[in-house]
Amino acid sequence: MDLITQRSPETVYAFNTFFYLALSDKGYSHVCRWTKKIDIFSKKKLFIPIHIEDHWCLVYVCFSQKSIKYYDSMGGRNFKCLKLILKYLMLEHDNKKGEDFHPSGWLLMNVKNCPQQLNHWDCGVFVCMFAEYLSRGAPLNFSQQHMEKFRRQIALEIKKKKLKKSVPET
Repeated sequence: MDLITQRSPETVYAFNTFFYLALSDKGYSHVCRWTKKIDIFSKKKLFIPIHIEDHWCLVYVCFSQKSIKYYDSMGGRNFKCLKLILKYLMLEHDNKKGEDFHPSGWLLMNVKNCPQQLNHWDCGVFVCMFAEYLSRGAPLNFSQQHMEKFRRQIALEIKKKKLKKSVPET
């Protein structure tokens, strides 16, 4: 997630893996300082890894489309999570910008047609690849059969501290 942010620091921000747990367990007041030096509203895309009961999912906030989408490689749905992220955006906007965030027109969506895992251990790899592909605006055209290759790719990228693919210029 850090490498995705580093690749496109002007347009993308990825929260760390502890953010959602802290937000859901302790509330906004506990995480409000986590973005002290970051204006998330200046970004185009936010990625929030979600860990619930030994399973990883991803929330993708797209400011230009006014959407908050939940990606679960096992087909789960989580409107509670989507609503909590919308509430977070409202509180963060009020706190950091000093003005109300208007949630009307925002789409909250559990994505149905995302790649699905066929085992019980690849959810973390799927989350990393969801974020990597979405950050580049690429279609999610991968499947379970790609996971072995993706594991090696992720290990190499972490070792080199650089993602293999760049973001196309628009």
